[in-house]
Amino acid sequence: MSDLRKFIFTFLCLLFCSFGIQAQGKAQIGADEQVYNFGSIQEADGPVAHVFTIRNTGDGPLVIARVTASCGCTRPEWTKSPIAPGKTGEVKITYNPKGRPGPFYKTISIYSNGKRGRFSLGIKGNVIPKEAQPVVSYPYNIGALKVEKKKVSYNTIRQQETLGEKIHILNKGDGPLTIRIGETADFLTVVNATPRLDADKTGEISILFDASKLKRKGRVTTEIPITVLKEGENKGTKSTISVSANVIDDFSKLSASEKAKAPLAQLSGTVLDFGKLPEKSSIFPLVGGKVSGTIDITNAGKSPLFIYSATCDNELVNVSGGKREIKPGATTTLKVTIRPKEIQTQLEATIYIVCNDPNGPVRLVKVKAIDN
Repeated sequence: MSDLRKFIFTFLCLLFCSFGIQAQGKAQIGADEQVYNFGSIQEADGPVAHVFTIRNTGDGPLVIARVTASCGCTRPEWTKSPIAPGKTGEVKITYNPKGRPGPFYKTISIYSNGKRGRFSLGIKGNVIPKEAQPVVSYPYNIGALKVEKKKVSYNTIRQQETLGEKIHILNKGDGPLTIRIGETADFLTVVNATPRLDADKTGEISILFDASKLKRKGRVTTEIPITVLKEGENKGTKSTISVSANVIDDFSKLSASEKAKAPLAQLSGTVLDFGKLPEKSSIFPLVGGKVSGTIDITNAGKSPLFIYSATCDNELVNVSGGKREIKPGATTTLKVTIRPKEIQTQLEATIYIVCNDPNGPVRLVKVKAIDN
């Protein structure tokens, strides 16, 4: 055999041996699943996790150098020790849905000696957003107790209806507070969920208005007495929560023909502006030192109009006169009286007129005046 032929033969043998050694010692990465679907998950439930099973289908040890995710919301963990041929390891993926409502798809890249470049996995799903928590402010104080509101207003409530309302409270004192609810009207049910409230803790007072216990329709106002006591205190700080509601007829069962024959209230105006009041010294010659205005209510409908109430929650405004039943085509007049002597700067109040007009059972008239 010539030297050239010996050289070629030896080179080919070494080349085939090299390929054989490389083939016998090469790792190969694989996974039981490429993409995992979490389905629908709740944002409020917090992070979710899934473990991918990684397989070494090659002939040499598989070493995972690093694992990265396409988003900081996705955290990977993986088997750090070499995975023998035919054995398995794990890649655990944790996804945090906080602040990420809606569908998602995230890519996970595995870098190892089992594949050039990267080996990719994926997770997907849909995040159902948690309910937004209301931001509560506490502008009112009863002693060391901060209160969300001291007025509860039910705009309209049908005579057989029951409506509820909640008031949030916060203890800003340096110790526990005892909260006592006084006697209330029989149509109210008041429940204090936290009669003893520790410092910096929140609670709530629930109010249930049962209109079926009322014998009349119209505007209803009442007060809830409340007393806040510090630990060891006997008298405490007293205050009230005012409750108001406009109790109306149930118009839900009226047919179209009945509505066409219903009464229709037409007001002469929705603002009664007294403007700048006369000098207080010039009022005394007048009877009682009062000034007054009027509101006309006309029934433009086809059946009698009943005025259940015409009142103002502001004690500086008095509403009087007028008929309680107005026949079709007829008009009645309400007299609105104020005392300028009692108005310090300006007056802004609301008159509530509650009637049996199904198209507008509650009518509002703004009352304005400016002290001279």
